[in-house]
Amino acid sequence: MLGRELRERRLKRGLSQSKLADITGIQQAKLSAFELHKQDLSSHELSTVIKALNSLNDAKIAELKKKRYTSHVRDGSVISSRPRRNYEKTPQNREYLSLLNELETEFNSHDKRELNAVSFFAGCGGLCYGIKAAGFSLVATNELVEAYKDIYSLNFESANFLPNDITAISDADIDRIIEANGSIDLMIGGPPCQGFSLAGKRDVNDSRNTLFQNYLHIADCIKPKVILIENVRLLTSMKDPDGKLVSERILDTFRSIGYDSNFFEINAKDYAVPQHRERVIFIGIRNDLKKQPSIPKPQCNQAQDLFSETIPYYTFGDAVSDLEYIESGETSKHDIYHKAVSHPEHVVRWLIDVPEGKSAHNNEDESLRPPSGYNTTYKRQVWNEPGGTVATTYAMISGCRNVHPVATRSLTTREALRLQGFPDSFKLCGKLGDIRTTIGNAVPPLLAYRLGQFIRDTYIL
Repeated sequence: MLGRELRERRLKRGLSQSKLADITGIQQAKLSAFELHKQDLSSHELSTVIKALNSLNDAKIAELKKKRYTSHVRDGSVISSRPRRNYEKTPQNREYLSLLNELETEFNSHDKRELNAVSFFAGCGGLCYGIKAAGFSLVATNELVEAYKDIYSLNFESANFLPNDITAISDADIDRIIEANGSIDLMIGGPPCQGFSLAGKRDVNDSRNTLFQNYLHIADCIKPKVILIENVRLLTSMKDPDGKLVSERILDTFRSIGYDSNFFEINAKDYAVPQHRERVIFIGIRNDLKKQPSIPKPQCNQAQDLFSETIPYYTFGDAVSDLEYIESGETSKHDIYHKAVSHPEHVVRWLIDVPEGKSAHNNEDESLRPPSGYNTTYKRQVWNEPGGTVATTYAMISGCRNVHPVATRSLTTREALRLQGFPDSFKLCGKLGDIRTTIGNAVPPLLAYRLGQFIRDTYIL
């Protein structure tokens, strides 16, 4: 049996990978790897799978589809039976909050800025926030989702929106930008990453992949001095339908419209963001400037000595240790966005004794292990290390590294904002699901601020 055949038979029977893992005793990760042709199953494992599939009738499948827990109790009994935990401010917490204060101050200073920038795929404005703080005026912005535009508008009161769909932006729209503002210094954007991220299927035929072409067509019309593209790091290994690396295709397009370009794999934690977040940055410099594309040197490092030019990494604790300690289902008395999801008692029981950096899947007691998933799920973060990547699912305790290091709960929206490098003054509105999605997809403003400063001083001033 091939992986493809297993998947077809499993889906035909309406059986999930996790349920098949439950009844065969084979790890879900192994079944997934087999279906994706990344790993073989042993002959014994294949035999077990085939027997399991052949033995299932409709009644058995219906029984398997029932939830393991028919009722989810949320009375806080597990946590209340233990001594109340707490944490203290870390030594670098005040320093980190000072960085956020500097970012906010620079964002709100200088009503009239001489440097012009345009933004595409803006989301809630994480990239734009840092670029504006670095001294640029955002003269035009594009974003497809209305809910994200509403958040953007709260924080950028003079926002000038182009048509939502980038494919609908015309040359006339571009001409109006240039007529109103003159030359454009910087063009920024982060085309959707779903076609390239490991969280998706990385489909080379995903129509969103062509948005790079639309972005660079607009760049060709505007002719800014500098072009910046931000995306997931794994874009560098993605190939187009012709088998050519997407990164090389992007560089070729830069070249064809008159830009020297290169891409740089970075980690946000190197630029004072308290979060491990790997990304790729493409920089294009207009040929007439006769300068080579580059990015700023890292600000932070793990190893420190008397002669080091860098500072230590900011950690999870540095970002949030001044916040009120709350547990599952609790809300801060001072911050409406520091509110914890109420988790079922059986999930709290799985996690309450799990050490930092470990998953409930590692519990010695099998009854305290989740019935399915990977060992990156139901996993605590580490207080004195940079936080894990903030994803759109940061409030799901079953997500990837979403469990607080000390409290037994998922991350709050305030914690996600802090880990992403947003000042507390950043305004939010709309449905909680939209808020979580746009925060998880945002470029950390602190990272954008450093990039903006470097581009300003190196290529424009």
